[in-house]
Amino acid sequence: MPWTRSQYPEDWEAIATQVKDEAGWRCEHCGHPHDPEHGYTLTVHHLDGDPTNCDPGNLVALCQRCHLSIQARYRVGQLWLPIVDPPAWAVRRGLA
Repeated sequence: MPWTRSQYPEDWEAIATQVKDEAGWRCEHCGHPHDPEHGYTLTVHHLDGDPTNCDPGNLVALCQRCHLSIQARYRVGQLWLPIVDPPAWAVRRGLA
């Protein structure tokens, strides 16, 4: 289901800024700093895909590249292969 801007909370910009601040303005997946000039715009991803769920455990700061990749591959509750270490952001949120 495509989400519209109206489905985000009114204070979304403040929430997203706080998540980015807590991540040190670096992607929590690849570690790249916010650098739009070189294609690394920091965004905030809702792990469950629901923009109304702004619980801190559901939000992760990701560069746009990682955001698109993770959004296409990760689903809440998925199992991690035992031969692959889960990403640090998943471990910090108790998802792995």
